[in-house]
Amino acid sequence: LPAGLFFLIHHLQQKRRVLVYGTKGRDRAVAIVLAFVVLVCPLTYPLRLRDDFVGFDMDKMVPEEQGETDNRYFHSDLSLALIDVLLKEDGREIFLTWMHNSTSTLQEPFADKERLRIVLQLVTQYRENAEPTRSTMQKLNRFFMSSSMYHHNKSL
Repeated sequence: LPAGLFFLIHHLQQKRRVLVYGTKGRDRAVAIVLAFVVLVCPLTYPLRLRDDFVGFDMDKMVPEEQGETDNRYFHSDLSLALIDVLLKEDGREIFLTWMHNSTSTLQEPFADKERLRIVLQLVTQYRENAEPTRSTMQKLNRFFMSSSMYHHNKSL
């Protein structure tokens, strides 16, 4: 999910059009779109990108010690080093931390169940047969809610 979301952000910042495609366009492709909308769109109809979207600093995503960035991952226009970072076990943490730094938002989840339901309603205005399964919605909720950055030790 982090690699797909970064791919969308990267190409849309460059004013490219991006098609999120799935076999039926109802579940997994919709999940990517829902996560993207949660992160970069105000929750209003019609959907639009946040005003600060173009200011997301893409270069801060790849640690400098990753070295060579000229090697590209297939035709994605993303570096192999970046893809390696995003596909690792802590890729979600790295991606969500980068998103918080890019958007200057508080260290709280970008989405909860209610926000995901609202985003689904907005997306269905554009794609009527967007019908993610309950399992997919739970996975999205876990992606946003179970990050270690949101779990603080509250005992004194």
